[in-house]
Amino acid sequence: MMAQTKKRRINRKKQIKRLSLLALIIVLIIFLFVSNFNRMRLWIKGYGFSEQNILLRLDKSWLNEYLELDSALDLETWDTVENNHHYIDYVNYSSNHDVSNEQVVQYVDSFYELYGQLEQAGFSIETCRELMDSLTIDDFQAIVDAGYKYEDIQGYLDINGVIVSDIAAYIDSGLDPLDAVMNVSYPFIDSQNTITTNYQIMEPDDLLVLVKHGFGVSSDYVPDDLVSTNIMVSDSNPDPRLRKEAAEALEKMAEDASKEGYTLAINSAYRSYEDQQAVYDEYFTMYDPVTAASLVAVPGYSEHQLGLSVDLTCKDVIDGVYGVFGDSPDYDWTIAHAHEYGFILRYPEDKTAITGTANEPWHYRYVGVEAATEIYENGWTLEEYIQHHGFTYDLSPE
Repeated sequence: MMAQTKKRRINRKKQIKRLSLLALIIVLIIFLFVSNFNRMRLWIKGYGFSEQNILLRLDKSWLNEYLELDSALDLETWDTVENNHHYIDYVNYSSNHDVSNEQVVQYVDSFYELYGQLEQAGFSIETCRELMDSLTIDDFQAIVDAGYKYEDIQGYLDINGVIVSDIAAYIDSGLDPLDAVMNVSYPFIDSQNTITTNYQIMEPDDLLVLVKHGFGVSSDYVPDDLVSTNIMVSDSNPDPRLRKEAAEALEKMAEDASKEGYTLAINSAYRSYEDQQAVYDEYFTMYDPVTAASLVAVPGYSEHQLGLSVDLTCKDVIDGVYGVFGDSPDYDWTIAHAHEYGFILRYPEDKTAITGTANEPWHYRYVGVEAATEIYENGWTLEEYIQHHGFTYDLSPE
């Protein structure tokens, strides 16, 4: 009996030891799991051990951004350049800017040297990342140097085309942010005002791009959705292509005009930079420089390069019944209905001062039905529409 009791006591001690050991192992496993939880999460996402070490040294808030991503970033691409490990911003910035990795790292790391001061001024990292799409490091530096608070200048920064060096003038103007930016920085939208800076349009595929003296596109820009337009074409037209949306709208407009007894034909549509150069040179051999400049756009500053503009004519003009499209009944129908299809008369006779271009009753520009209707109903030009709404795209001073 005593032997059995002793045996049970020994077994109980062994069992307690086993349980204690098991409990210790469980505690150790839990400890290792908790202490390496983020490393495990990074491993699951595909980061190697050395990459994990880099990311685990980041502040918790920055590390969480990487942990919340759907997949791992390619850190190795950026580690070929000496950097401060702002990989998310390297990727974001490079996706919106056609620059080298070295330039990306230089920009982003320079930004973070200023971020502490920007944060104190009320700029969140989310706000700064949006601004990084359009502001230079000098712009961020100017904001810091001027001591601007985000809440005081937010309205101006929300306007596409804001010029940071003009913010003091915006404030002094007393105008609302949009009017301030348009009037202070871009008064030469109205061609009666002197051009102070030439700007390159960074998103020329935007339907509302304003192209004129002072606002141009790069010489190598070619729309990637040009298609032939299936309507009548004059013998003088070398290229009847337009961007797909504009071509389809023009085909519909021509079809509806035909149902009412009118004909629309293309006299000129898309022109490449080189085509515009040839036209420009031809006009300057025919006219004096002042007259030529009012009749034809400088290459890079022509709407025809956008693939959204068309010079119209009609069968009666082609057949010699009328001298120009503006004298024909077909023009009268077009001027009354073009906006229903997304087109505007780009250079009206009574708006030459603001457009800077002589009256062209044949030149129509596709901007989409909504904008075209507003322009038509208000009797505006595209310039006046931009002045009321601002730019829907980014610009860069040349």
